[in-house]
Amino acid sequence: MKDQFGREVHSMRVSVTDRCNMRCFYCLSGDKLQLKPKDEILSLEEIEEVCHAGAACGINYIRFTGGEPLVRMGIIGLIETVGRIEGIRKIGLSTNASHLAEYRDALYAAGVRNLNISLDSLRTDRFAQITRGGKLKQTFEGIMAAVEHGGFTIKLNCVMMRGFNEDELPELANLTRQYPISVRFIEYMPMGQWQRELALKNMGENIADGADEEFAAFGGHHAATEFLKRTPQEQLYSIEEMKRDLGKKFELEETQDKPDGAGPARYFRIKDAKGFIGVISPVFNPFCENCNRIRLTSDGRLKSCLLHDEKYYVKKLLRAPDYSREKLAALLKEAIWNKPEKHEFSRNFDMSTVGG
Repeated sequence: MKDQFGREVHSMRVSVTDRCNMRCFYCLSGDKLQLKPKDEILSLEEIEEVCHAGAACGINYIRFTGGEPLVRMGIIGLIETVGRIEGIRKIGLSTNASHLAEYRDALYAAGVRNLNISLDSLRTDRFAQITRGGKLKQTFEGIMAAVEHGGFTIKLNCVMMRGFNEDELPELANLTRQYPISVRFIEYMPMGQWQRELALKNMGENIADGADEEFAAFGGHHAATEFLKRTPQEQLYSIEEMKRDLGKKFELEETQDKPDGAGPARYFRIKDAKGFIGVISPVFNPFCENCNRIRLTSDGRLKSCLLHDEKYYVKKLLRAPDYSREKLAALLKEAIWNKPEKHEFSRNFDMSTVGG
């Protein structure tokens, strides 16, 4: 279905949970108490209904997100069911890969073919700082398990932050020379002021369960705290700067080829590499004119643009006495048609609340 600006909207990001076993500081500013009560989160059956209605509106690609979707009980069964909906042609998953080795074969059997994996550092200490206690070894084992399987299109999403992890740009890009994957560099999107203040307040408390000692051993929250204290201008590392810096290290070549499910990224290669490098610029060069997606949050709000306030309360309709799938499809069509032309520069919400 087309929106009022002629964009063909055929993709839906579906957040199945706001729970996550990591606490990336750019994704989550608050603490566990901010998580929604269980009865406010959509049931698997309700999520399936939205996917049915989406297919009736021309949605053919569903990407499941979280939080971390693999911590949601019943996720494999949901993926299998949604994959059988008429009109749904492709299923993807956004994950931190910490459980990917365990679920790899089940995900493939359920129909997942595209994996988006968050990986912002290849250094154990820095990975722990970014994720507030996550274990790089566990995530990288998940990535390697997916690579060895050979049946997935794999994209590693790397949020690049000036003065924090931009020195790892060549090391991350070099993964495309070793493995048939895409590494996508994404501009950091600054938090609103209240988020920064809350993140700084909670930085030492909000870490992954059971990771306190390891987190402390890597310098705890010091590096992340110093980063968040900077102004947005000091935090931003643009795509053009990234391409310039990569060009100093590698022989780059433009390519017309793209990985399956390329989305908003622009792609090029390191000469003779096995995979692609992608760049995504939500700040300096927004891709709004080509945006083809809507989002469903885990608590039942429909967002036609990531950075605009949502107006469509799917959960209320789903739980109304006079609910019908036809009414739900009409609501989705309204949301798609009213998709805004452009997004705002910064955000005033946690990415964890909208599925990243």
